[in-house]
Amino acid sequence: MKISIITATYNSTYTLQETIESVLSQHDCEIEYIVVDGQSKDDTVEIIKQNEPRFNDHMRWISEPDQGIYDALNKGIRLATGDIIGFLHSDDAFASSSVIKTIQDTFEKTNADIVYGDLVYLDNKNQEKILRYWRSQPFSLSLLFRGWMPAHPTVFIKKEIYEKQGGYDDSFLISADYDFMLRVFKNTSLHCVYLPQVITKMRMGGTSNRNIRNILIKSKEDYRALRKNGFSYAWWILAMKNISKLTQFLRPKSVSSE
Repeated sequence: MKISIITATYNSTYTLQETIESVLSQHDCEIEYIVVDGQSKDDTVEIIKQNEPRFNDHMRWISEPDQGIYDALNKGIRLATGDIIGFLHSDDAFASSSVIKTIQDTFEKTNADIVYGDLVYLDNKNQEKILRYWRSQPFSLSLLFRGWMPAHPTVFIKKEIYEKQGGYDDSFLISADYDFMLRVFKNTSLHCVYLPQVITKMRMGGTSNRNIRNILIKSKEDYRALRKNGFSYAWWILAMKNISKLTQFLRPKSVSSE
């Protein structure tokens, strides 16, 4: 099974190379790497061009204006030719060089439609220090009503599901990933498999929690996503969702890379 990994970039000079090295480090698996750049003004495109030959014709990229990250991810999905699609943001890295192989094996052994795992947030200045540990769990529909959702960067989904469900609703500024996952995970016909290991390492300080304004926007959009997808008691679910995140800060404070 071929896995398409999509990275959306915009002015990512200082972090993109590490992300690319993380993809190149994956072994014993078939990867298609897609980079969708929003017409960066820094050296991002030069970094992409310099690394393209290292992928031996398994890399595709575009650089053009877009309407934001979800528009870029939708473009990447349309370009993807893999059986499975996953995302690696331009300031993230895979937790080890065997992650994609493990995900591929899990799809094949379990006949899964969706595979997801754990996520760690790292200190920007000390990449060995974990600030937050997002540990997921085996899926059941009742979890959605308690505000639970797997970490979006760890979620790998068969492309045919994107073709059936559609992509990300880019009318959301911050919560299109939550809206999409509500749409997909409430579909009880899909086989979701939890992989109990860290999939992705993310630098702390993403868009959704960058400042108070963004936190408020995200809360409002999360509420809209819940209502859009037919969930009653949306404010209660949203409260449970935010409370559950507190335990993610009570985890080990260091991590070692493979």
